[in-house]
Amino acid sequence: MSKKISVAKFILPLICLIALIVLPLSGIPWYYFHVLFLFFTYLILAEMWNLLAGYCGLISLGQPAFIGLAGYMLAISLYYGLSLPLSLLVSYLAVIAFAIIISTPVFRLRGFYFVIGTWMIPEVLRLWFNNWRPTGEVLIGVGGGAGFRVWAGLSPQTLYYIALAAGFIAIILKRYILSSKLGVGLMAIRDDERAAESCGINVSRCKFYVFVIAALFTGVAGTIFYLFQGHIEPTNAFSIYWTNIMLIAVILGGIGTEAGPIIGTAIVVILEQILAAYGELSQIILGVLLIVIIVTMPKGILGTIYRTQIHKTLFKKLTTTS
Repeated sequence: MSKKISVAKFILPLICLIALIVLPLSGIPWYYFHVLFLFFTYLILAEMWNLLAGYCGLISLGQPAFIGLAGYMLAISLYYGLSLPLSLLVSYLAVIAFAIIISTPVFRLRGFYFVIGTWMIPEVLRLWFNNWRPTGEVLIGVGGGAGFRVWAGLSPQTLYYIALAAGFIAIILKRYILSSKLGVGLMAIRDDERAAESCGINVSRCKFYVFVIAALFTGVAGTIFYLFQGHIEPTNAFSIYWTNIMLIAVILGGIGTEAGPIIGTAIVVILEQILAAYGELSQIILGVLLIVIIVTMPKGILGTIYRTQIHKTLFKKLTTTS
């Protein structure tokens, strides 16, 4: 039985991957390309935030900093004539360096102070880029901030495949980390940090590794998104909108579960398309939805299903033995 389950776990994702690879060749409308692209991009963000919060207990609200920073470094590098591969390398190195620099002060904070501390980071970057006045021809963003065109000559179909590949890599990476020694350490820290430390787990090192990995892949999602969008400006790049997407996708699907972010991201993308007509009001609706989910389904959809199944199994066993 366990063999059948493990084979199914391997075959089902493989079938989905093949279907998603073949799908663009079927001549689907542009709209569905866009929706699937958003799904893959948001999925990377959700997987990385789930790794941080769901498996390590680090409730970081600072992830938009890495999205915006990666996007800006890519745009600036392309603007000054670097090739796309070099521009991507520059942006990812910048994200890694920034994550390393801020990791020391933010890890001195605990609980609520960590949440607030990380929330301030993208706000500081947003204000800085809003007041930044570079030389040369640039776009003027919302609020007067410096915006840049992000153009590398890639077709939407190419970007679709890049987003698809990055999404699957994020899932595989998360599974690899969780099955490794680092994953064991992360879950021990989440359950009881002091107990984990007393068991010989290097808490600081585990937190540092997962923080930098999550920052890097969040930055990857940012570069893919802005290559698709074609321009970047500070208000959007460092927006709390990104935080809302991550939180809703992970909490709705089931925080600390493997498939939760996938389910949650799919629902978020569908909701986003439905609520698009409401403009900025859609963010308020999503915020209210997040509160409702936390109150009614704190374990998310998948967590609630798992709990229900356990109850059903226990009830069946009790009635059978009696």
